[in-house]
Amino acid sequence: MILYAIPVSSYSAKVRMQLELKNIDYDMLPPPGGYSSPEYMEIISLGTLPGLKDGDFCISESDVITSYLEEKYPQPSLMPGDAQDHARQRYMARYHDLWLEPHLRKTFAQLDPATRDEKISNDLLDKFQQRIDLMEKLIEPAPYMCGDQISIADLAFPATFTLAELMLPVFSREIRFGPRVQAWRETIYDNPVVKAITDESRQATLEWMNGGGG
Repeated sequence: MILYAIPVSSYSAKVRMQLELKNIDYDMLPPPGGYSSPEYMEIISLGTLPGLKDGDFCISESDVITSYLEEKYPQPSLMPGDAQDHARQRYMARYHDLWLEPHLRKTFAQLDPATRDEKISNDLLDKFQQRIDLMEKLIEPAPYMCGDQISIADLAFPATFTLAELMLPVFSREIRFGPRVQAWRETIYDNPVVKAITDESRQATLEWMNGGGG
């Protein structure tokens, strides 16, 4: 099994955590020819990251990969509980991917002060913080995001929050966490798999930013 991924990608980090928490053997490779290259798009049609190649079967989109791996390798489960628990887990995973992370990702184009549009960057960062604030109403850590076991709900946020902590000072901003989110963060970062991958993501992000963020 091959995971096409790069350490700076939050979505790649999510799938890597799942693979390692499930003890699935895989090789992690950068996309051949680079992101969206014709060579890579021969394997992964959209040219996006992460991409998964399992024998002759190739898929992309982190949520689709997550579902595929959960069905093929049900134990240990990262979707514990009943149908309502599964719905909550999927909801928080989607909340990250659709409602929170995109506001941060759009600020990549605003990193250079020489070309920055202050209104655009401030609007994006305000929305990003508002989505974090809303999480105080969406989660009740017990101690993980959706119960007493780690689940797919927990996997995407760590790398994104780490990215935000590194990026926001560039805009003279800082990320704020309410008590529920902070309590969850203290639990999730204690997991050795999550910590190792998040630390690698942090280092890769620093190198990316020091290289100009291109």
